Amino acid sequence: MILVVMALNKMALHKFFHSMSRWAKWALLGVFVAPILSNPMFDYTGRDSGIFLYIGSLVLKGKIPYLAAWENKGPLVFYIDALGIFLGNGSRWGVWLMEFLFLFAGIVLSYKILRQLMGEIPAWVGSFIWISVAGNVLSGGNYTEEYSLLFAFVAAFGFLKSLEQPLSIGHLLLIGVSLGLNILLRPNNISMQVAVLGAYFVLAVLSGEWRLLFKRMIWIFLSSSLVILLAGFYFYMQGALSDMIDAVLIFNYQYSDNPTLPKVLTGIEIASTTIGIIFIVLAVMGYIFSLFSLLKREALNTVLGRFLIVLIIGWPLETLLSTLSGRNYIHYFILWAPYVGLLGGYAVYVLLRFLSNRLVSNPEKYTSYIVAVLLLISVIGNMDAWKKYGNALAGVLSSPQAELDYRHPVASYIEANTSPGDKVLVWGFRPVINFMAGRESPATYLPYPLSHVESGLTHQWAEEFYQQITSEPPIMIVDMVEPPDRERIPFITPELREKQRIKRRQIVLAPNLDIVLNFIEQNYVLVEEVDGYRVYSLKTDMP
Repeated sequence: MILVVMALNKMALHKFFHSMSRWAKWALLGVFVAPILSNPMFDYTGRDSGIFLYIGSLVLKGKIPYLAAWENKGPLVFYIDALGIFLGNGSRWGVWLMEFLFLFAGIVLSYKILRQLMGEIPAWVGSFIWISVAGNVLSGGNYTEEYSLLFAFVAAFGFLKSLEQPLSIGHLLLIGVSLGLNILLRPNNISMQVAVLGAYFVLAVLSGEWRLLFKRMIWIFLSSSLVILLAGFYFYMQGALSDMIDAVLIFNYQYSDNPTLPKVLTGIEIASTTIGIIFIVLAVMGYIFSLFSLLKREALNTVLGRFLIVLIIGWPLETLLSTLSGRNYIHYFILWAPYVGLLGGYAVYVLLRFLSNRLVSNPEKYTSYIVAVLLLISVIGNMDAWKKYGNALAGVLSSPQAELDYRHPVASYIEANTSPGDKVLVWGFRPVINFMAGRESPATYLPYPLSHVESGLTHQWAEEFYQQITSEPPIMIVDMVEPPDRERIPFITPELREKQRIKRRQIVLAPNLDIVLNFIEQNYVLVEEVDGYRVYSLKTDMP
């Protein structure tokens, strides 16, 4: 409302914006970030996020990922979540804070990059675009791709600074460390760093400065390798290195479909419609403008012209990497955001230059209006999110002891009817219930009975699952196959399973599924139905 009133007074708004400190402007950027994040008080986190939360909670107990619980992502996300859970004293709000800090740091870097290269208006518009794009595909958040956004911008920032100071090693180290950290999140999340390396190669071809290229490659390789080797050494000392390699590298290679043109085109269509056609159109304009700019050889004499090489290489590369598995989950496209934002900012920059030459003498004088409009769009477009934050704050103020994390009824039942040391199996691939209830799973292989692929590894994990639940039977099992999974995961309840139509041609299930189901049927008894999900208890007379 204040911005609307000030918008009626050109001078007041102009003075207000230009009198703001740097920190105040960054605070406004934070207004773009907060509403795209899920509110832990109301939202039920997704599967991947739930896995990371659960494994993060195990880390705080001194347990080692891949040994205590299986997941095919890199290890860094578990430790990010562990830090968030620690900061939040067990609450998901701590992880919310980690998400906010990562995204906020990313938006500050994008603003600084765009402002230096193109000016205030492209900086605000480009930053608004990419955070909006990320919000459209975030799907609840707490994904590896979300945390990788920061490291992508760190690499872009390091590249920009290395163009200004070619002899500086520090900026090359930034790029290398960001590469190593993104690999530790998910090896596919490295398009920006690879694009930077490609841009250095292109510049070497054009300038003939091969010694400089060699120096850059060496420092980036050494710093990224150091990050990866330190992590590898830690897991080696914990006896988990081979398990990590099996899950993160070998299984993911087996899990990925061969990328084909139809699958890539389908991924592009899904990404474009989900991200927002208007953002994609603006980014495509920026991409075309970039290509035309580089056709003029003199453009390569400018920092902006050389920076554009990264975007020209990186966006097609990210398109390939994000569609590589052929599965096209929406959150896979989060890392399109930096390219769409930076290219969208460049499109605005070119259009403003056109206007300044023909229609408007100084477009920058309208910066305050642009910022006001972007803030209004952000606030109005995310009104539901802001209302939820308001309700959460009101809950805190009215009762400091109020429950600020959404708790699933099944998790509440488990917590009330088991002891902290009891093991509980949540059938249906929902480790978030274990996290909410504070009860560990008896099995390491969390996705069971999904195998995803036929391989020696998945057969081994299925056999380990059977051995674990039979050697130390969980005190309780919850048959929690949620609606989206009812064509993929069989119920353990026989009468429910008989009505299912599992898409067995598309889904790979564990080969020992019948043996596992038989063990559960013989040794567990139905005791309760909670929120539509059946709860089974271990028979007291089990042999």
